[in-house]
Amino acid sequence: MKNLVKLSLVALLTAAAIPTMAAKTEPYTNQGTNAREMLVEQPIHWISVEQLKKELEGKAPINVSFDIDDTLVHSSGYFNYGQYHFQIPGDKRGAASYLYNQKFWDYVAENGDEHSIPKQSAKDLIKMHLERGDHIFFITGRTKHSKDKNYTSTKLSKTLQRYFDLPEEVYVEYTADTPTGGYKYDKSYYMKKHNVSLHYGDSDDDVLAARELGIRGIRVQRAYNSTNPQKMNGGYGEEILINSAW
Repeated sequence: MKNLVKLSLVALLTAAAIPTMAAKTEPYTNQGTNAREMLVEQPIHWISVEQLKKELEGKAPINVSFDIDDTLVHSSGYFNYGQYHFQIPGDKRGAASYLYNQKFWDYVAENGDEHSIPKQSAKDLIKMHLERGDHIFFITGRTKHSKDKNYTSTKLSKTLQRYFDLPEEVYVEYTADTPTGGYKYDKSYYMKKHNVSLHYGDSDDDVLAARELGIRGIRVQRAYNSTNPQKMNGGYGEEILINSAW
């Protein structure tokens, strides 16, 4: 792990970009700033893609795994829709009951994340790892389609191949947010299955699953308008990928 460093944390939301019709703009008169540059110092283990690349130079290819939601793609639109259209009437879990409705997961799988937005930070990470010859794996807490088998070709795996310019389709491991194999965290078994030595994810459980196996876990920041509010970045002393909210 790197020494504790003080780097910059992006602190504000980016506004939704609304296209305009060939509007002519005036040149700026002051230096100004934007949300990416409005920074505050925090005593956190920040790390960049470039730093990771330099660290890994000269090392043999490794197996790397990625979470999907809020790590690879902005998929909150599906979850926002699910809250309104797939809640289970009368369920004591209330607004979160849609997450236990198989019809919701079938809906998400059938759409295959065609309406999600791939994150630039994920594109940069995957490109770096592919150039090194590393092996990529996808592990998600989602529940698979009721008619699908785990770790097979799906619409989602095909979409991810297109989004991230993968040389071949990478199948997805679905955990259904359920630990297995005697492990405490839901992704641990699958990281072990694929001999992963570096995992990226946005959730506490991503960080803790990596820690359970004694491997390196790097947190990716959630978008600031995610339907799943960000937990404490760096709360476990983990490294955080800088500028990874988009």
